[in-house]
Amino acid sequence: MSQQIELSVGGMTCASCQRRVEKALTKIDGVSATVNYATGMAVVQTDKPVESAQLIEAIESVGYSASLSEKAVEKYGLAEFRQRLIFSSVFTVPLMLLAMVPSLQFDYWQWVCAVLATPVATWAAWPFHRASFLNLHHRAVTMDTLVSMGVSVSYLWSLYAILFTHAGKPDMRMSMSLINTSGSHSAEIYFEVAAAVTTLVILGKFLEYRARNQSIKALENLATLNPKSAILMVEGKQTTVPIEQVKVGDELYVQTGGQIPVDSVVVSGTGHVDKSLVTGESMPVEVTAGDTVIGATVLLDGALTLRAQAVGKDTVLSGISRLVHQAQAGKAEVTRLVDRVSEIFVPLVILLSVATGLYWLIIQDDSNLALTASIAVLVIACPCALGLATPTALLVGTGRGAALGLLIRGPRAIESSMRIDQMFIDKTGTLTDGQMSVSDVVSTISDKELWQIVDALEATSMHPVATSLRKHAHTLGFTSSPATSVHSVSGSGVQGLVNGVPCALGSVSWLGVPEGELKVAADKFAAQGDGVVVVYRNAYAVAVIALSDQIAANTQSAIKNLVKMKIEPIVISGDHEAAVKKVCNQLGIKNFHANSSPAYKLEQVTLQQEKGHHVAMVGDGVNDAPAIAAADIGIAMGEGTDVALETADVV
Repeated sequence: MSQQIELSVGGMTCASCQRRVEKALTKIDGVSATVNYATGMAVVQTDKPVESAQLIEAIESVGYSASLSEKAVEKYGLAEFRQRLIFSSVFTVPLMLLAMVPSLQFDYWQWVCAVLATPVATWAAWPFHRASFLNLHHRAVTMDTLVSMGVSVSYLWSLYAILFTHAGKPDMRMSMSLINTSGSHSAEIYFEVAAAVTTLVILGKFLEYRARNQSIKALENLATLNPKSAILMVEGKQTTVPIEQVKVGDELYVQTGGQIPVDSVVVSGTGHVDKSLVTGESMPVEVTAGDTVIGATVLLDGALTLRAQAVGKDTVLSGISRLVHQAQAGKAEVTRLVDRVSEIFVPLVILLSVATGLYWLIIQDDSNLALTASIAVLVIACPCALGLATPTALLVGTGRGAALGLLIRGPRAIESSMRIDQMFIDKTGTLTDGQMSVSDVVSTISDKELWQIVDALEATSMHPVATSLRKHAHTLGFTSSPATSVHSVSGSGVQGLVNGVPCALGSVSWLGVPEGELKVAADKFAAQGDGVVVVYRNAYAVAVIALSDQIAANTQSAIKNLVKMKIEPIVISGDHEAAVKKVCNQLGIKNFHANSSPAYKLEQVTLQQEKGHHVAMVGDGVNDAPAIAAADIGIAMGEGTDVALETADVV
């Protein structure tokens, strides 16, 4: 029987660390593993019984920490790298100026450089030295080895030069030159190299850890969506208990405005539940006895007695959290290539450095030039370029994006964008504005009479439909005094006296619609996926109003631009088919998926990726988060949920 185990891994510092952990795990019989350096997680698949202790032992045997339930211990984190970045920058900036601007060099300037470089090359660079020593103990070399060697050799050679050669003389000056020549008697020092490499790589690490923390925060935010407590019914009495104490079979009570504590079935009561956050359904859904409700959704009106069906890790929201986690643990093909290259890159660079030194020593018989060339290879190969070039490119690119209203999180989105050929797009809150609005009206009375009735009946209601109707009435300039003798029927509508005349508005199932013009209109609205409200005056139907989620501004032009760029738009929504089809027809989109669960959205994204497509996913809700995380580019709308925003590459 196949088994999946998730482990938190600590101590990884680069892609080669990730590769080593994977290899250690896959040495265990029947185990395959995917390790994500960005999130610090290992997802292990096994078709044989394997104890988690055995997996943790395998990871620890190659020099890393691991934990099954908690975040693995990290020796250095975001706060430590921020502190070291500030510290090293203070010393590195004046050091760079002294070394690179000859006019600033005074007598004994090189000794000042030595003083400035020492704390940077030792304390600030210690995480890399430490990682290098630990890896060496396990007979491995990583990118940290290159950083440590580059910094150490540059610093130690410079220290030797000022102590034992004429580089330490008071009048020593150093100018910038691209090529060192044989026979040159000027002893070069490289204190600025040791400091700059350290500072730039620390900057890279700081940015990496900040991105990792944002990824982890996305999962933590999912957990915060659940209510912290529930009202438990015991022998007719209500008791508030922590959500952790709720068990399957417990009877729960939820009042208007409250969150459904856990996945449950309705025992008694009626009301409307807003599922848009979790399922993407734009209209509130009416629930009665026997219906199932999802934890973390909101009861808009009425009161419900529930029986808990799933708690803890078995709830729909927890399932979505796992899908996000697994999607983030996946790796693109380019990452797998980096993994393979990293295994041979570091040893190859060290060999090249030694070979370069020997070449110049044998050919030119110049130990100074040989050592200089050898150091140059180490320093150039050291991944300090990533610490400078990538943040600079990102600064320019993300700055331009911010001016256009785009938050671009990192290089993954920029690198992947040019290859996108399919874009899955959520409907509610993405293509549409996420707000129910009046889209059509058929009435047998004047607009003024109709909207004054609507405004009067809905004057005190906070239901989303009531809010939309009143907003439309006020936009048209029609207002009225609140109705009297108002009586609301939960999940159905409202009735009362407007200027002494009995009036009512509500659902077709409650009020009904007599045959004729209004019946035809109501059927048409329902068929195209709109919500339908019937208005009565003096026991006669006088109007039917269609409510729908309206197309957002600029959506039409955005879809046209996607098609011009040869990117196929595909709508994938949790809403029902009629509503999705209507939006697609308005926008000219041919392919769509309705009634889509979070797992189905994720499945469709990965299916198209397996077929060779490069896929973008655009959404705004919790239900979109797993697909956003798995897509080549995940794009979230700025007014969406926190988990969608934190999971996305572009907001």
